[in-house]
Amino acid sequence: MKSTDMRLDVTSMTGLNQKVEIAATLHLPEDMPDGDLQLIFAVHGGGYQRLYWDPPFVDESYSFARWFTDHGKAVLAIDMLGMGESSKPEPESLLSGAIITAAHASALAQVVTMLDRPVGITGLGHSMGGMMMIAQAAAHPAFDRVAVLGWANEPMVLGDTDVATLQADLIPSGYLPTAREPMRTLFYWPDVPSDLIEADEAHASTTPATLGRDALTPGIVHEAAARIAVPVLVVQSDIDTSPAPENEPAYYSASPAVELQIVKDAAHCQNFAGTRSKHWADLNDWIDRTS
Repeated sequence: MKSTDMRLDVTSMTGLNQKVEIAATLHLPEDMPDGDLQLIFAVHGGGYQRLYWDPPFVDESYSFARWFTDHGKAVLAIDMLGMGESSKPEPESLLSGAIITAAHASALAQVVTMLDRPVGITGLGHSMGGMMMIAQAAAHPAFDRVAVLGWANEPMVLGDTDVATLQADLIPSGYLPTAREPMRTLFYWPDVPSDLIEADEAHASTTPATLGRDALTPGIVHEAAARIAVPVLVVQSDIDTSPAPENEPAYYSASPAVELQIVKDAAHCQNFAGTRSKHWADLNDWIDRTS
């Protein structure tokens, strides 16, 4: 795997009177395939950063990026605007979901131009990143297919906490620290080693209050989901956010093909589960079938 870190200037897309950059890592196969390159645009969830797709604190078998580059695909992992190493505009209250979505779309477009070859693009978002992927696919339709992992359009189930409690803890504006311990039963299947959980939590990012409010607003991307006109994959785990995964596909009413995959013996953070390789293989097969 050949990995390149970059900072992508998205100032012109945000309308903010300050420089705004998206931090990203482009992971490419050691041997680039002939013909079209399949690129996965991967967006992490709340309280995370792009390291979720290639965690440095655990062995390579946990690397989503390495698995997919070993299978001939590229992975562009970004830090969401306001998170990780991406810019954190001040005041945070200037941000909106639309601004953040536009910034992400600009970052993707810049990298596709840099690649200078035919590219098939899979938009993939995990958890809050799934919410943002739905919004981006509707407002900036550059994807050939969209995968939504661990995001529920149904009223969400959130482990040992609940939506009302999380809403009450939100600050009016600013960058929120992540209360991860109440999320452990939601995030990690019982087979996940405790030292991995502790290391994962140590790499947590703050999250813009704007996105925290959006993620806890019922129906926030229902309209956007209904406008996505490419194949959609919905992924939920045995322990995850949707109380009724079988109801999730219906939200994507304009899609020509919607598929539901349930990751067995896994919780919300599928990349840390013992069954992660099976999950990745199923996702890879879906990309190949819809390419």
